[in-house]
Amino acid sequence: MHTSPRVATIAVTLGLSAWSAAQSAAAPRPSPTSSQPGQTTDAPPPAPPAQAQGDRPVYRGGVELIQLDISVLDRKRQPVVGLNASDFTVVENGVQRPVRAFTSIQLPARRPSARVALPTTIPLDVVTNQVGQQEGRLVIILMDRSIPTGEPTLVARKVATAAVEALGPHDLAALVSTSGGVPQNLTADRTRLIHAINEQRDWSTGHSKELKDVMMIPDDPLSDGRCLCGLCVLETLTRIADAVQNTPRRRKVLLFIGSSVIVQAPLRAPSADVGCDWRVADARRRLFDSLALSNVTVHSIDPIGLVTLGPQTRAGAPGGKQGEDGPGRRVQKMQTEISELLGDQGSLQVLPDLTGGRAVSNTNAPEEKVPEIFGETDAYYIVGFEPVTPDQRDDKRSIEVKVARSGVRVYSQRQYMVRAAEKSVVPRGANAPMSLEKALLGLLPNASRPLTLSVAAFAGSDRASEIVMVNVDVGAFANVRETAMPLEFAVSAVDQRTGRQVAFARETATITFKPGTSNRRAEANVQTEIKLTAGDYEVRVAVSDPAIGVAASVFCPVTVPLFGSAPLSLSDVIVETTSRMAALPASALPVPTTTTRRVFEQDERVRALVQVYQGTQRTDVILPVSVRTTILDAKGRAIRDQLLALTVTDFTNRRAALALDIGQLPPGEYVLTLDASLERQKTSRILHFAVQ
Repeated sequence: MHTSPRVATIAVTLGLSAWSAAQSAAAPRPSPTSSQPGQTTDAPPPAPPAQAQGDRPVYRGGVELIQLDISVLDRKRQPVVGLNASDFTVVENGVQRPVRAFTSIQLPARRPSARVALPTTIPLDVVTNQVGQQEGRLVIILMDRSIPTGEPTLVARKVATAAVEALGPHDLAALVSTSGGVPQNLTADRTRLIHAINEQRDWSTGHSKELKDVMMIPDDPLSDGRCLCGLCVLETLTRIADAVQNTPRRRKVLLFIGSSVIVQAPLRAPSADVGCDWRVADARRRLFDSLALSNVTVHSIDPIGLVTLGPQTRAGAPGGKQGEDGPGRRVQKMQTEISELLGDQGSLQVLPDLTGGRAVSNTNAPEEKVPEIFGETDAYYIVGFEPVTPDQRDDKRSIEVKVARSGVRVYSQRQYMVRAAEKSVVPRGANAPMSLEKALLGLLPNASRPLTLSVAAFAGSDRASEIVMVNVDVGAFANVRETAMPLEFAVSAVDQRTGRQVAFARETATITFKPGTSNRRAEANVQTEIKLTAGDYEVRVAVSDPAIGVAASVFCPVTVPLFGSAPLSLSDVIVETTSRMAALPASALPVPTTTTRRVFEQDERVRALVQVYQGTQRTDVILPVSVRTTILDAKGRAIRDQLLALTVTDFTNRRAALALDIGQLPPGEYVLTLDASLERQKTSRILHFAVQ
């Protein structure tokens, strides 16, 4: 196994308590007995169902359906609702195919309803790799290198922020840059997205017109070695479209924020020709093919706004030297700028025209158009059709979707790939053989098997780094004929600021599975620890069954605080469960198991574990800390509310451990909040869970 110096050995023993590793330097505090004020006879809302397996619909007889997410808009670009399966006609390669599955989807309101007491922006501490099987939007915010410096950069940030604020309860968004990688991968955490938007100071790789006039800087983006021929933009767009192809239940929206995109290289003198014409044509073809397969809608948003053209509007106008034809040069320069502006705005129209999106330009407030863009995806349809029997070779099929309604526009996937019949015994698509390393790459995780992942940051025992606990449930790999089987694991940590991998570990081990119940599948939680310095990271875990070569992966962001220097801080929350066995004495109960589940049964014993720190590297006097623990139900009522006082004796090595009993609750959704305070210092943690 290759192990980075920052990564410890993967602990693969089922039932290993991750809490024991974190509290080795702190004395545990007994679970408090909480009061339960405000209880009434009103039943809380029912708990959400157990997590679905995420299987694609299969037609009777074993025929796998081709799923399409379809947007139908009226003349005002408003979504058309109320359509039925009989309203849709699917044509494959000119032949009408039968529609075998149909779902009408209306997304919940983007603004929280006044009737909902629980906040809708609670960051999820557990993630799943089944993002493509869930309803909602996948929003990619692409900050292009063509964003000019100065005011347009501020406007671009406003547009990106407006997109985050418009996200619905089940939407995921990512921030991508053509000049700086992926500052924030797909997440529902709006706080992380806003932080990534504001953290990046400048996306531009060019110069302002004023600087070009004064310094006589040549303007030739085709010769820029950082993005020769502008290919990096087309390639980034292609990678995004490729990444979101297998997400048929989500509407895919790409916001291209920039002032231009090179989709056709202009003719150049032979001395300056580096082959941009054929390079761009090839990259454009690959991009258009990928967009046809993915059904991602591209909206181009120009952050420049209304502009004044001509060098006479700027300092350092040409033609000021004696003997020069100043007016003539300025007129020529103005004509050039008008031509460039029209060309740039025309280039921004290409991808929206191809995918059914909008091109927003010539406005000083483009962010005001973002809610309208999101409104187009408030309702859409999922249609599954039975494909034609494939040929004896790989083939690309055309798709046309028609709707029996006048005055509407239909936007759907335009192509799909058919695989050879004789190769059908080899898993394809999400189930195709894949290496662990490849499963760790890309914008989206590989979802061949459902995985759930939780990560939690704790203070380390040395000054160099902190501890990030990684817990992944691999129960979906369980074989019904076996209770234990070998699996391969790989864990990676990527610095969100630089995009560089800072930790990696790989190992093979035999995993024992905990049998499932009528409400949930088999479970097997595997833990490991990563040592990281303070900062923002994305932890990626890949799991593979070496017997069949199928790998799955799951990604989760984590923030490692400055535990060493902060006067007061809290670790993240981890959860342990123990199945209740009334016939056994307490001493004979099973060992608690760290879990990624956040939906529990009433007969389970559930504890939330957290640590309190007073600057693990500080030397000042330890002071008392108060911790208020509250559990709210779905109506916002305080089911449990208690104020805990941590004294000096509760701290060992400047840290104290809390174990909070959150079990024995009626069915429903709940939020646990922990608010710690020390003089003027305050910090908090929050946990969203349910009981069924």
